[in-house]
Amino acid sequence: MRQFFFIFSVLLVIFFSGCNKNKYQIKGTISNAEGKTLVLEKMQLDRNLPVDSVALNKNGKFSFTGERLNIPTFFKLRLSPANFITLLVDTTEHVTITANGKNLEDTYSVEGSLGSRKIQILNQRLKTLRGTVDSLMTVYESLPEEENSYRKSEIGRQLKNAMDEHKNFIATFIMDNPRSFASYYALFQRLSDNTLVLNVMDKKEQVYFATIATSLNLLYPESPRVKQLYNYVLSAKAQEKQEQLLKEIEAKAEETIPEISEKNIHGEEIALSSLRGKVVLLSFWASWDETSRRANDHLKKVYEKYHDQGFEIYQVSLDRSKVLWENAVVKDELPWINVSDLRYTDSYPARLYNVRQLPANYLISRDGDIIGKNLFGSMLEEKLEEVL
Repeated sequence: MRQFFFIFSVLLVIFFSGCNKNKYQIKGTISNAEGKTLVLEKMQLDRNLPVDSVALNKNGKFSFTGERLNIPTFFKLRLSPANFITLLVDTTEHVTITANGKNLEDTYSVEGSLGSRKIQILNQRLKTLRGTVDSLMTVYESLPEEENSYRKSEIGRQLKNAMDEHKNFIATFIMDNPRSFASYYALFQRLSDNTLVLNVMDKKEQVYFATIATSLNLLYPESPRVKQLYNYVLSAKAQEKQEQLLKEIEAKAEETIPEISEKNIHGEEIALSSLRGKVVLLSFWASWDETSRRANDHLKKVYEKYHDQGFEIYQVSLDRSKVLWENAVVKDELPWINVSDLRYTDSYPARLYNVRQLPANYLISRDGDIIGKNLFGSMLEEKLEEVL
């Protein structure tokens, strides 16, 4: 009988050991946290999802277990919103945490998870950088107005050196760990003011984003984080191409005026080129923009004064609502050509002419050359007097 119970006990141990091999486990001891609730959260792209929690007793021991993870997963282990640690757990790792509940981040040690250890190293380096940057900014902002520029330049140099040193560390870390989600984590480190340390629009730094996006996409193509990163890089590259195109258009603007052909409130399509031979004010506005509406009041006086001398206005609205646009044109009694593609801030003509604010305008000569930009009030009238 004893032999039976011995064999049965051994089988139970083997059975439960086998079960644990298909689960991840996060356990450990949190001192100085008696009576507090320790919460385990899964960090998703849009929110943190509570997984489990436990009320800690005097010995501070805890244990969380979950089903095998399909991909490396970020977890947050917290006592409060400001007192937490970040973990990166893979498949069936058994992670052991030891920490002081008064300050988890500065006191914890981690065993059994290489990814979590890498996250700890990254956070320690970021905390050092934040401290340096915040300290230097405090000194800079406290300098009196009459402080000589040398002192301010010196602080600027120190800030740049601190940032460059950290970026070099991140670059080395990423290239050493191209298949780790810890590198994904490194890409999105932020300073105290929430600005990203790395800039995906910087050619040199974009390489790191692209490297990790490509590498992780080969291993985890269905991961939401990988998809997000991959699209993030593609979006940055697309924006680069668009900005380059706009620069090329702007550079050629003096030689050739980009054509616009859109519909007015009656549905009639009117091309900018149809006004060739007149002095044309290409104007950008929107019915929802009060500054544009006020500028139009003055434009009506200018139009009335110079229209008979060969002056025309071709106005493009950045509206989205056809009703609001039409009502504004009728209510404000705008007598000139008014067109729109009703694509709001994604207006093709506005992108074509690199419009960054409203109102905006270009003055075009009878020969089709741009002879003025963003001329308002008396400046516009003086230029019209000159060319007409």
